[in-house]
Amino acid sequence: MDQRGFWNLVRLRWVVIATFTLLGVIGASAFVLITQPEYSARTELFVAAVGSDNTSELAQGSNYSQQQARNYSVVATREIVLNPVIAALDLNTTAAELSQRVTASVPLNTSLISISVTDTSPARAAATANAVATSLVNTVVRLVPKRTDGTSPVRLEVIQNATVPTSPSAPNPRISLLLGLLGGLVFGIACVVIPEWVAPRVRTVDQITQITDLPVLGSIDYDRASLKNRLVTEARPHSLQAEEFRQLRTKLRFVQGDEPHKVFVVTSSIPQEGKSLVVANLAASFAASGTSVCVVDADLRHPSLGTYFTLDDTVGLTSVLAEEVALDDAIRRWGPNNLRVLLSGTVPPNPSELLAAPRTRLLLEELKQRFEVLIIDCPPLLPVTDAAILVGEFGGAILVAGSGRVKARELRKSIEILSSAGTPVLGTIINFAPRTWSQGFSKRTPKKPRRFRKYQRRQ
Repeated sequence: MDQRGFWNLVRLRWVVIATFTLLGVIGASAFVLITQPEYSARTELFVAAVGSDNTSELAQGSNYSQQQARNYSVVATREIVLNPVIAALDLNTTAAELSQRVTASVPLNTSLISISVTDTSPARAAATANAVATSLVNTVVRLVPKRTDGTSPVRLEVIQNATVPTSPSAPNPRISLLLGLLGGLVFGIACVVIPEWVAPRVRTVDQITQITDLPVLGSIDYDRASLKNRLVTEARPHSLQAEEFRQLRTKLRFVQGDEPHKVFVVTSSIPQEGKSLVVANLAASFAASGTSVCVVDADLRHPSLGTYFTLDDTVGLTSVLAEEVALDDAIRRWGPNNLRVLLSGTVPPNPSELLAAPRTRLLLEELKQRFEVLIIDCPPLLPVTDAAILVGEFGGAILVAGSGRVKARELRKSIEILSSAGTPVLGTIINFAPRTWSQGFSKRTPKKPRRFRKYQRRQ
């Protein structure tokens, strides 16, 4: 994925990224609110070597005091120092627990010991820090060997007493919120980018041209209004989506230019790419131009054209093939234009065998001769083999690619299936394409498909 692809993906999925970022901020806020505040108090001690008279001894004494400061900082968190503190302050804790809240450090190239104590009580934090400093001084006096004259070669003195802190040291609201925001942002970007990097989805025309050299016949924008009024060419004839279907109709007029009766077999790689939406609107668009059109719902596993045209699909293709009704009785007239609809009929137990039967081919050939344009809505290619059966009989397929729904490898696999069968692909149509910013970019992307489950259950 190049830089341009990355930013296009971020632009497409910004709602997901913003949601995770907001959740990170909310989580950080909750952490700040439910976490008991802790206070830190600090005291400082100075370590000096006693008895230095000349320059050489002073230099040696300075090095010695720095070395001893590092040693004493370690001793400050040991039981020998902490047990007297617990006894003096009557703390309800153990030396091991208290050592977790005591930190002793030595600034670089100094003889200072900085002792910091963290506690949920600010007063107790200050009192504990001062008590640790006092106990360390007393312990050092006992541990350091005395000179022959009874004096100590090292002096340890408190130079800064701990004061009661007025504000908590943890949690820090600003840092917590910043970390929550950054964490949510990074996690959101990762959730968007990693799946796309592992299994990229087709989203733009450029991606289709990179995958295959097939011509792109059209691009249909994603429009939430089409979820309610699916036949946009009739319900909203002046909309951008309706104009895109008219442009697609114009391009298809030049496909199979030497054929007086055109057949368009429309399929997709996986379910839920919107091929039936394309079929219904394309048929209505052809009929609106005065062309005699017949649309056939040959998706005998999950038929849906009946919902687009608001027709009962109990009688249709399977009824004619079973010789229950005549073809003319099964074909429905729809709308004021010259549009005829042959729905699927009752879902059969053997769709593949039924579509492969010679009677089905003869029926479709008859429809081809009776109408100027015949549009056949076929099942997806990858879950079942139904579409490949019909495509080979009628000169090629139109492959619908749902933007953000079909993966690049799935689209390649579909083209390979058609190529291996010697079936030409007339072109591709990208459906649910995201709008550009200038067109009012869609604030939602289509939901992911359920893929093959419905088809697998019906096989």
